Amino acid sequence: MRNFVLPLVLRATVIGAALALPVPGFAQQSFGDTVSGIAQTLLQQQVDRSAFADAQRVNTRSAYQSYLTRFPNGLHRTDAQRALEQMGVINRPDTGPVIPDITDPVRVEGALGLTRLQRLEIQQQLTAIGYDTRGADGLWGANTRNAIARWQAANRLPQTGYVTAAQVKLIAEQSVRVTPTPPRPEPTTGGEQAERALNLSLSERREVQLRLTLLGHSTQGTNGTFGPLTRSAIADWQRKQGVAATGYVTADQIRLLARQTGG
Repeated sequence: MRNFVLPLVLRATVIGAALALPVPGFAQQSFGDTVSGIAQTLLQQQVDRSAFADAQRVNTRSAYQSYLTRFPNGLHRTDAQRALEQMGVINRPDTGPVIPDITDPVRVEGALGLTRLQRLEIQQQLTAIGYDTRGADGLWGANTRNAIARWQAANRLPQTGYVTAAQVKLIAEQSVRVTPTPPRPEPTTGGEQAERALNLSLSERREVQLRLTLLGHSTQGTNGTFGPLTRSAIADWQRKQGVAATGYVTADQIRLLARQTGG
């Protein structure tokens, strides 16, 4: 345990506070007792601040909980509770800190906070590597859960049907290794030639497929290959915009797709 020496400025503060006390009250308490009481209060505050600073340096769940145990009404109680909440610990006044069950696959996946766009992309990645989710819409029903479970079994993981952060990363890595079907070597239409000139990367093609699907024009997968289903989705979207339904995108249309899906 630390030994705290009262700094010169702190001692001056203590003495000044004692001298400021009203005279009638002073008759009931000696000057020495008054100084000692104030010093104890200030020293306790100094210990409180030091303990919270230690918890911040360690920055772990147990460090903040230890601080709250030592100082349940401490100067930094709110800060410690906020730090615990950010770590997934729910603080309840009646029971104290409650740590979520990290073995529950539903809660583990829920804690990832996956957006609909991220869920849609994972569906498309699973389909691309051979685990068809029977469509990609960002809504995970029985087909998607079954696809996840089959992928987990193939990778010797617990077949929960729910993903972890590490599994999301592994699915993405595996989908990148999938070689897409090469596009036709020679353009045959003006629209195709214009799209070909854009020299879209694999990730850019996948993004176009994602955005079309989000707008209700499903490409039935995002493997980066613009096959018949993707061409049909592009044409449907173009018709809705009141432009020529060529099935091939232009640079302006790609920018419009981005604006329509939030950038």
